Amino acid sequence: MAYSPKYLEHFTMPQGVGELDPNDALSEVEHQGGGCFDRIKLTLQVEDGKIRDSKFRARACSGTIAACSSLTVNINGLSIEEARKFSVDDLIEYIGGIPEKKQHSFDLAIEALKAAIENLDN
Repeated sequence: MAYSPKYLEHFTMPQGVGELDPNDALSEVEHQGGGCFDRIKLTLQVEDGKIRDSKFRARACSGTIAACSSLTVNINGLSIEEARKFSVDDLIEYIGGIPEKKQHSFDLAIEALKAAIENLDN
């Protein structure tokens, strides 16, 4: 499978890059396996039960950058309950499909989101 135009757009011109300070939730996750050591730091600002803004920092491959960029575009404005339900499949559908070798990137982005929400709850 080739990279979709939306994938290439999010990799070459990523959105949501940076850190939110102050933030209401933070997560840091790292891919463990496959020779890839991608790392993501995700910060969220939440207001009235909705994600007002989200930002990421990553030391990562093109897939993880594209995944994180598209994640921030998709979750801003979602309620926490909606964000809890946001899935890898939702992210892959938004970006127009991915090669199988990039699956780990999208799994990692959703892992970062779930961890940030868990940290918000704690």
